Amino acid sequence: MDFTYIPSTCPYCGTGCGINLVVKDGLVKGISPWQRNPVNEGKVCIRGNKSFEFVNRAERITTPLIKRDGKFVEASWEDAYKEVAAKLKAAKGDEIGCIASARTCNEDNYVFKNFAANVARTANIDYCGRKCNADAVNGLIEAFGHGAMTNSIADISRSKAILIVGSNPLDENPLAGRRVIMARKNGAQVIVADARTSATAKIADFHIAINPGTEVAFLNGIAAAIISEGKENKDFIAKKTADFDMYKAALAPCTPAVVAKICGIAEDAVTKAAELFTAARPASVITSAGAASAGLVRACANLALLTGNVGVAGAGVNLFRGKSNAQGALDVGCVPADNGHSVPAMIEASAAGKIKALYIMGENIASAGADVAAALDKVGFLVVQDMFMTETAAKAHIILPSASFAERDGTVTNSERRVQRVRKAVDPLGSSKADWQIVCELAKVMGSDFAFKNAEEIFNDIAKNVPTYAGITYARLEAPEAVQWPAAGGKFGTAVLYTDTFSTKDGKGAFAAVEYRAGDAVSKEFPFAVAAQWPMGTLSKNTASLVREFPGPRIIINKADAKTLGVNPGTLVKVSGKTCSATFAADVTSGIKAGVVSLPFTFSAPAVMLEKTEDA
Repeated sequence: MDFTYIPSTCPYCGTGCGINLVVKDGLVKGISPWQRNPVNEGKVCIRGNKSFEFVNRAERITTPLIKRDGKFVEASWEDAYKEVAAKLKAAKGDEIGCIASARTCNEDNYVFKNFAANVARTANIDYCGRKCNADAVNGLIEAFGHGAMTNSIADISRSKAILIVGSNPLDENPLAGRRVIMARKNGAQVIVADARTSATAKIADFHIAINPGTEVAFLNGIAAAIISEGKENKDFIAKKTADFDMYKAALAPCTPAVVAKICGIAEDAVTKAAELFTAARPASVITSAGAASAGLVRACANLALLTGNVGVAGAGVNLFRGKSNAQGALDVGCVPADNGHSVPAMIEASAAGKIKALYIMGENIASAGADVAAALDKVGFLVVQDMFMTETAAKAHIILPSASFAERDGTVTNSERRVQRVRKAVDPLGSSKADWQIVCELAKVMGSDFAFKNAEEIFNDIAKNVPTYAGITYARLEAPEAVQWPAAGGKFGTAVLYTDTFSTKDGKGAFAAVEYRAGDAVSKEFPFAVAAQWPMGTLSKNTASLVREFPGPRIIINKADAKTLGVNPGTLVKVSGKTCSATFAADVTSGIKAGVVSLPFTFSAPAVMLEKTEDA
């Protein structure tokens, strides 16, 4: 049999695993390992292994759709473009919102950013990934200079101590989590702070079941314990950092007793974590963009600076991303211009009737909750560019069908700053098109000619205008190692940032006094704290193998709590927070702290009440 193997990059999480698409008779039939890719070395998780399935799914949107009298009807590209152009031209710049995507290519997002600025003439450009991690990225920028992982994923296997907080990489970023397992086999001490006995917690040498939302207090407690024992890296602090004295003074109240009470743990857990983290070098911190606030990331950065674990292989602050191109969308500039709205601000403005036209490319923001869905209902004109009839697309006035990652060329940038190729393996399904092509053609209808003929031309423009991408070309991305920005660090770029100096204005790593601020605490009305779990998204829901494995979102409840509530495995439970409610089937387990439930990340409530509805 004749098979063609096309190297590409997995479209799911921000780990950016290399895969080979197996093509036969014009269809992607499967995935073959790409052994030489340094990110995953031929290994793939279930998502990567089945990433071809949604490409061929019959439910793909393959032609433009226009809503007439409440129902979608097929339309030509010409008619769709004309109607979109007319609606966008009828709105003023500040009345238009543009939401880019953390799962489309750099080329798509770059063109979309330019469309917002030069065609729609709006400062309201953002991408949905920033709704959950903008603060985290800003925290890294303020501390070190760049809003990205300091080290490489492969580096983690060289760590001798690893602190994981606000992250469950074995479930969320499995092939990055593999490096934690490798480090542990090499003698590393793994410390996990999580209310759940997650897959990652199960391999930990020390699991601390802290209360959800108390991560900053926990990290401050570890830092205070390190300083009280005189184990901070004094030479590194003196030569390479700023504002240490201010930071040290702010830690004075963070005694083990105070921190233990906040976190719901034993006092000696704080001091033991501090001892393990400082006992060996290099040491690294792992967190996730979806869970990390600016405060949490700054607290992680503080700990790395305090112990001198920055600019060293196997060390650093490792911010894992949930979507394949969350880093790239930020890099190419899909962020609000001066006075522009972020995604949350656009949602608020839409709810208030201030956004008259909203253009969403490749994101399903309606899945984030009833308040977002209601806000979209108030937008005068909504155009959605996507592959499937998502909750957001269903609310659109016009849907423009996107090509899948297997049907187009481009690049994506993973969590560790590695810019990698996505290669066209098959023709687009139906009349769907690459996102950059749709945006360019729409721009032309609206009187602007971007004049890009292919994805490589767009990338060359990115390399000219985005400093960290300078020197990167498609030719340099042909090797499986690709390039980690900045490219000047060598043939394959820069594996470890800040080996000599930081990228801040004064060249020093900046300590920050990060105060723990309690969120909405549990109460008599809302007695259960919430620990977030990673949700299924558009691609997962349209991958049959994943749906069989994970048939739907669940609420995870402690056995003792379930017994009190009369909840059995599979029982439908109504979950209510202050502003939202939903019903989930229950998973009953001893692997979560009593008084805590785990819910999909999209259910944004820190404390909830539960009501049993019926048994399955």
